[in-house]
Amino acid sequence: MTISGGFAGVHQEVTLRGDATVLTGSRGGPVVHRAGAARFRELRMLLGDPALKDVPDFTMNMSAHDMLQYTLQFNGRTIMTDRSSELPALERLINALSRWLPKS
Repeated sequence: MTISGGFAGVHQEVTLRGDATVLTGSRGGPVVHRAGAARFRELRMLLGDPALKDVPDFTMNMSAHDMLQYTLQFNGRTIMTDRSSELPALERLINALSRWLPKS
């Protein structure tokens, strides 16, 4: 997942790897974390949520300004959102991945 945009020009990334490591990056450079078994299992379950199949690939409010843009790549898909639409399965995934990002 990559988060970019906003008034301050945010750019953050979080990558979940198959070996249960989580790579995060922002202006401070990359950091590698180790996900515990329970958190890794939770993230994999969220990535496999059947409700994600109904999430459109693009949900952006084009009339809004300074919104953060979330780009998620998983299971051969790319989803772009600004979180302006109510998409519970996607929100759960974004929230779980965001826990790994440094607090700004």
